[in-house]
Amino acid sequence: MFSVEIKKKVLKEYLQGKPSGLLMKEYGIRGTATIYQWLNHFKMFGIQGLENNLGKTFYDYSYKMKVIRWRLEHKASFPVTARYFQIKNPVVIWDWEKKLLQGRLNSSKGRLSKMTKSKNPKTLKQLQEENEFLRVRVAYLEKLDALIQKKQQSQTKRKPK
Repeated sequence: MFSVEIKKKVLKEYLQGKPSGLLMKEYGIRGTATIYQWLNHFKMFGIQGLENNLGKTFYDYSYKMKVIRWRLEHKASFPVTARYFQIKNPVVIWDWEKKLLQGRLNSSKGRLSKMTKSKNPKTLKQLQEENEFLRVRVAYLEKLDALIQKKQQSQTKRKPK
């Protein structure tokens, strides 16, 4: 891991026109993608984007649903959505959607070890979150189905050689 100071130095020299290959040799950076990633994080988040965040950031279930819903409604890519919501890594959003389709995007933090009967019925907020989860999941599956049908139609319309 590189310190924030080294990242600043590298970006400053890069923006002044020094080739990325020289910077890689000088600072022991393994790939140019690292420099471009630092630059992208700096553009998106400023100096804070260069900080090494070792701790895991917790995103609330409703926030995850909001991000997924926005991405689907705007037909945006993962990087565009990440930039809009200021999430450093677009793969995080992809993972949320994958878990949503698998039914593993839960509103609770931990996993339940056993299925137990609850003495307390679900609260209105829990029911609303579950309803929203199901709406987004259905919309996602409908979009996926439409893309599959479109692909199949385009393959059958081709003229034989």
